[in-house]
Amino acid sequence: MTPAHYAHRLRQLVLTLILVLTFEGIVRKAAPPGLGVPLFLLKDFLVLVMGYYVILMPPAPAVTFLWNGYKTLVVLFIPLFICTAWNDPLLAVFGTKQYLLFPMVGFGTFYAFQFARREEILWFFRWVALLIIPTALLALLQLRLPHDHWLNMSVNGESLEGFSAAGQLRVSSTFSFVAQYCAFLNAEAFMIMIALQEWKKQLMFWKILLCSLIPFLVISSFVTGSRGAVAGNTAMVLLAGGLALSKFQIRNVVQVCVIIAMLYIMALLVDHYSPDTTAAYSAREEGHLLGFSDEVRERVWGNFMSMAEDKSLTTFWGNGLGVMSNGSDTFSKYAAQWRSQIWTESDGRTIFFEGGWYLAFIWYGFRFYVIFITTRRYVKEVTDAFAVPAAFVQAFLIITGLLGTLSTQPPIAIWWWMSVGLSVVFWWKCTGPPEPEIKVELPPPPSAPRKLKRGRSLYADSLHGRKQP
Repeated sequence: MTPAHYAHRLRQLVLTLILVLTFEGIVRKAAPPGLGVPLFLLKDFLVLVMGYYVILMPPAPAVTFLWNGYKTLVVLFIPLFICTAWNDPLLAVFGTKQYLLFPMVGFGTFYAFQFARREEILWFFRWVALLIIPTALLALLQLRLPHDHWLNMSVNGESLEGFSAAGQLRVSSTFSFVAQYCAFLNAEAFMIMIALQEWKKQLMFWKILLCSLIPFLVISSFVTGSRGAVAGNTAMVLLAGGLALSKFQIRNVVQVCVIIAMLYIMALLVDHYSPDTTAAYSAREEGHLLGFSDEVRERVWGNFMSMAEDKSLTTFWGNGLGVMSNGSDTFSKYAAQWRSQIWTESDGRTIFFEGGWYLAFIWYGFRFYVIFITTRRYVKEVTDAFAVPAAFVQAFLIITGLLGTLSTQPPIAIWWWMSVGLSVVFWWKCTGPPEPEIKVELPPPPSAPRKLKRGRSLYADSLHGRKQP
């Protein structure tokens, strides 16, 4: 097989992975209990397959920086793997997977679209962006269903009423948890912005459909009742606007201003005409519709400054990789013992608990390295043609890379690495070789019939044209 075939397979895997992340929760709720674990591990299997095709691809200079950083990280993880395996070998494999497997999504996303034309990339994400519609409709349906309806239960059949606010359940739509739904909505923000590029060239049906994605995004963000969705998308829009405006292009300024205005107007309309949609979020934010409350700022600041409590900082190497990841307590007694004593909610606390200062240094260092290189590339070399969509991708990459729970939530890690791959793709499209022109082979024009002189015929000419013996 050629690299083009591998790229095609990788694009199929990216699409399949997005669909699995989107519908895993509702499928697990509807499936028999025995299928819960295989469905939970399906995304890991898809990423393993993606890694296989990534290894088969020829080296690409665009991702050399990423390969160098990743290989260094793998070597530095060896002491942590050994320390965790001392307590539980299976947990060591599981915990290392949480950190080192999902970067394959970044490589896979780049190789999938490395040679794709601009139109192919836009069409791919136009179809993916449409996933906001069924997820939003299901979330609105969940608001109107009883709390004990199976759609409003957890994947294990447990009640989620403890997560309600102002009498409204914080729905998770097709996802297993609200946090995974929020990560999807943050990712949808940049996918929708990619989909809206060159929308004027589309048919009227597609224009209306693509414009409707923004209201669905706003409604979905508020219906979760989560600050991660609303405040996260607000921060993304503001940061993306700043990045796009750094290009000093009038068209970028107009596009960003229109997008911000549409999002703000839609937020006001949703709050006015559908107060039940924003009730849970408004109750948690003390009546504020948009903004960053003291609690949000404290949670963000605490992610870096407030570490795990008690015994979690007594060792330089931490207490074991994967201890705080979802599902680790089901197969590891060692993880179950720790989970019964302490729970680290934020990403920073988890990192310090699982790997101590050593993991915090190498893991955050790697993430900062990726953020720095990709942001520098955007500012210096991404051209006007990709400035706006790449700005939203980069904004998601920066915010999620700094604050996202990449250490415990594989779906969030997958979305983040997908944004890393896309950031490199957009940079490559601006600095790499130009796209080949599409040559259309047209049939030759029909030859005009030969005109005959008056009094002549084709039959007579054919007779006269014969050679005489």
